[in-house]
Amino acid sequence: MAEFIIKRTFHTGFCVRDLDWTIGLFQKVLGFKLVDKAPRDPRNQSFVSGVPGAQVMIAYMDCAGHSVELQCYSGPAGRNEYRPRMVDVGHFHLSFVVDDVDAVVAACKRYDDRIRTLSPHPMEVDQGPNKGNKIQFVVLPDDIHLEFTTRINE
Repeated sequence: MAEFIIKRTFHTGFCVRDLDWTIGLFQKVLGFKLVDKAPRDPRNQSFVSGVPGAQVMIAYMDCAGHSVELQCYSGPAGRNEYRPRMVDVGHFHLSFVVDDVDAVVAACKRYDDRIRTLSPHPMEVDQGPNKGNKIQFVVLPDDIHLEFTTRINE
């Protein structure tokens, strides 16, 4: 047994290339509220990230009881692009329960035609605790994966 207690999740963080574009998607399409947008002290960011010269602008957004932290680094030079496929070790995604998967996917695609789906249409889950749910993934230009799902038991 752990000698500590995890009280709750705090936020999900993503590094993005274009902070204003991503804020727009989360606000205009997904209904998130922008809580804060501000730079961080490079000394502190370098310390917490372990990367000398780290310079970042961070936005916090809230919706449906969850916070998203969007980070856009402008330094140091030579940052890497991380673009895993869904099957690659290290891949992660954020899943949203929605009332209409088709509608939210269409809204994402209207926001920017660079947003793509991993499958041509939603799928009904055939096994496990999500059996019967309808799901579809969208991939943002930064290769951030978002899953939209309906829940048959809600």
